[in-house]
Amino acid sequence: MKKLIAVCVVCMLSTFAAGAANVGTIDNGYPGDTEAQAQMLCDLGLFRGTEKGFELEKPMTRAEAAAMLTRLLGAEDKALSGDWAHPFTDVPQWADSYVGWLYESGLTKGVSTTIYGAEENVTCRQYCTFLARAASDDASYELLLYDGDAEEAACDEAGFVRGDAVSLSVRLLEQYYTKYEDTNGFTVAQKLINQGVFTTEQLKNAAWNVLRREYKRVGSTPYGSDMVLSCVIAGVPVARCSDERIYALYASQLNGVYGERNEAGQEYQLFWIDPYTLQTTELLRCASGSQTVALGRAGRTDYLVLTEPNQENNILYAVRGAAVEAVMELSEDTRNLVMFSCLQGEDGCVFQYDDSTFYCLEEDGIRKLPLAPGEKLAKVMQDGLLVTQNVSTDHTVISAWTWDGKAAGSFTVDNAYPVPEGMESEDAEYVAYWCSLFAPNLKSDNGTEVWGTAGLYRVTDGVLTQVIDMPVYDCEIDRADGSYVLLTSPVDERPGFFGSGVFTLTGTQVLRIAQDGTRQMLLEDEPDHGLTFSEISKAKDGTVQVVYTYVMGMGDTYRYEYAVENGRLRALVYTPGMGYSGYTEEECTAEQARLDALGVGVGAD
Repeated sequence: MKKLIAVCVVCMLSTFAAGAANVGTIDNGYPGDTEAQAQMLCDLGLFRGTEKGFELEKPMTRAEAAAMLTRLLGAEDKALSGDWAHPFTDVPQWADSYVGWLYESGLTKGVSTTIYGAEENVTCRQYCTFLARAASDDASYELLLYDGDAEEAACDEAGFVRGDAVSLSVRLLEQYYTKYEDTNGFTVAQKLINQGVFTTEQLKNAAWNVLRREYKRVGSTPYGSDMVLSCVIAGVPVARCSDERIYALYASQLNGVYGERNEAGQEYQLFWIDPYTLQTTELLRCASGSQTVALGRAGRTDYLVLTEPNQENNILYAVRGAAVEAVMELSEDTRNLVMFSCLQGEDGCVFQYDDSTFYCLEEDGIRKLPLAPGEKLAKVMQDGLLVTQNVSTDHTVISAWTWDGKAAGSFTVDNAYPVPEGMESEDAEYVAYWCSLFAPNLKSDNGTEVWGTAGLYRVTDGVLTQVIDMPVYDCEIDRADGSYVLLTSPVDERPGFFGSGVFTLTGTQVLRIAQDGTRQMLLEDEPDHGLTFSEISKAKDGTVQVVYTYVMGMGDTYRYEYAVENGRLRALVYTPGMGYSGYTEEECTAEQARLDALGVGVGAD
C-alpha cells in the first residue's frame, strides 16, 4: 500500500495540544491526542465507544475489531442489513453480520478455516492486516507502521489496546486507496467522502485540531488542472483560496499562513491567509520581483524579511495575525548574515547581525544580546540556552549563554590539528576558510547534547558541561543504560572518505562513555583492517548500531553494521535491500570472533 505523496508542499501547521497524552503504544504525533482522534472518528461515524466511553486503554477482541473495521469503512448499515455468510463457528450473534460482511468482502480469513478467534484479543499485526486489505489488494501492512517492527514489538510487549486501533485507523485515512487497482489517486478519506460516508465539511470540522494541515497548491481532484492554494487534511482539499494567482510562502516554522502574488510587471503582494477559510488580507505591496523569506516565530509573532529587487531595501517585519510592523532595516550584507545565522528556539529566534551584535526576536519585539565579538552562533538548545563558538587557528572557545545574555559555561579546545606547514604564508582569507573546515567546531545536536570536532557537550541544570573534548562525528544515547556511544578519532586526525565526490568527516574509533564518566573503547582500527566509521544510529528495536562505510571507489561502497549490546559489539549480517553490501554469514562469524578476541564482542569472556 502506497503512502500518500504530498506534491508541492509549501506549508504545514501542526499546533500541538498542550499536555496531549497518548493512549496505547502507537503514537501518531498528530496535533490531537488519542482521545481527540477517537472523538474525530466518532464524529465522522467511523468509531463508537461503549456505555463507559471510548475505553481506549482496554484490549479489543477480534469480534470487536470486526465491528470497528466495518464502521471505519462506512459499511455498518450495509453489513447489518445484508445476509452475509461465513464458515466460522465461534462468532457471537451480535458480531455475525460484521464478520460475515468482512469475510465476503475478502477482509478477514479467520485464524483457521472454521475458527474466527472471536474472543481472542486482536494483535497489532492482525489489525494492520485488516486495514491493509481494506485499502489495497495487498495485505502487506508494514507501511501503516511508522517505525516498522519496533512499533509492532512494543504493542506485543504492552498489549494491543483500543487506543492503538484508533491511532492506526486514523493513519489509514491518509493512505492511498488502491483496492481493485483503483488509480484515481484518492486517499481513503477522500474515498469515504466520495461514497457519501461523510462530507468534506464534516472532515474539516472534525479533524481541524486533530490531524496535520498542509497548505499547498492542488486541484479539486488529485489530477485536476485547477491548481489553487488549498488546505489539505488527510489528502482532501477542505478549503480553497479564491485567488488562483496566490502561492503559499514556505513557512513551516511560523504560526500563520502566508501567501504571495509575484507576477511579471505587477507589484509584489504579501498576504496573511485565514487558515480556516483561506480568505486573504493584504499585508505588504512593493516592487515586482520582491521576495519574502521566513525567519521564525516568537510566541504569537512571526518574523519575515522582505527584499526588494535592488537589494537596497531589506526590512525585517513582525507579523501578529493580520497586523504587520517594520522593526529593522537590513543592508545587503547584514541581510545574508541574518538569514543564514538565525536559529529557532523555544522562546523565539536569535540571529547574528554583525561580528559583535546579536539579537533575540521575541513576541513583543527585538532585543540586543551582549555577546563577545568574534562569537558565532552554533546551536539553540531545547531549554533556550544559546551555544556559540569562537574559532581561531590555535583554539576554539565554546560558550553558552542564557536567553537574556548571561554566561552559562565556557570551554577552550586546543587545535591539535594545526594549519599544515607552509600554509601560514597563504592568503589570510584562505587560511580562515581552512580553519573553518578543520579547526575544532560544533556541527550537530539533539536538543540537549551538542557535538562536533570540538567535543561533546550537554546541558545540565541550565549550564553547558563538557562530556569529552575529543572529536565527535556522531553520537547516540544507549537507552539500555544511558551511556553515550560516540564516533571519534585522535585529536590530531580529521579522517574521512570521498563518496559520490563528497568528502565526509568520519571517525576511526567507537567510544562508549558510561553515566559515571567511565570510558570504554569498543572498536578502533587496530589491528588495521580499514575501518572508517560513518554513523551511529538507532535500530528499530531501539538498540544503538555502529555503521562503517568502506569506499573502494566512487561507486563502490560497502556498509557494515554492529549492534551495541550491554557495552559489547555484535557483528550484523548484511540485510538484502538496504542498498549496500556487508557481512555474509561466514564473514560475520569471522568478524565476531575477532571482536570477541579483542574483548569487545558479545562473546568475549
